[in-house]
Amino acid sequence: QIAVSAPRSIDYLCPQCQTHFNQLKNYLGLLELPFEINHCLVRGLDYYTRTVFEIQPEAEGAQSTLGGGGRYDDLIEELGGKPTPAIGFAAGIERIILNLKKQDVPIPPLPQPQVFIAYVGDEAKNEAIKLAATLRRAGIGVIAAIGSKSLKAQLRQANTLGARHTVIIGDQEVKTGTVILRDMTTAQQKTIPLKQLPRANSGL
Repeated sequence: QIAVSAPRSIDYLCPQCQTHFNQLKNYLGLLELPFEINHCLVRGLDYYTRTVFEIQPEAEGAQSTLGGGGRYDDLIEELGGKPTPAIGFAAGIERIILNLKKQDVPIPPLPQPQVFIAYVGDEAKNEAIKLAATLRRAGIGVIAAIGSKSLKAQLRQANTLGARHTVIIGDQEVKTGTVILRDMTTAQQKTIPLKQLPRANSGL
């Protein structure tokens, strides 16, 4: 009863932290990852900043947490380094293996990355996140760009990683529901409807 009636930290977030938390929930939704906000969740280390999390199996029980972690944006600076945003987690390998066996989950081989997704703009980033999840569910190996690099830098990264194709999404593509599909070997590219991309599996 005391915990239920106690003030909730989520009700006292600063504007910057509230924006960050809303973005996090948005990204989880785009990836179709189910989550539950636990106002009583506490991690045992004091260097965490903003979000902390735990990963639970569907069939919960005592000592059921598979992993947990959070952000620690100030830790590297406290250790003498430059200010560096960071996130990390620890996982219980034995518990993960036990849950895989309990649910009869087969362990598939990791597909080789076939596609690199490059984007320019915030709206394009949201589409890139959703597209990466869609292609992975279709069995296509995907690496998506992170950060705010220029398109030229992202294409260099795709070349370095040896991706066969790069999917490019910008503001115009978001508006028209299309993507640019670039062959990294020939440098030829074409614009196709976004919905057709997963069905182009044979071409990837």
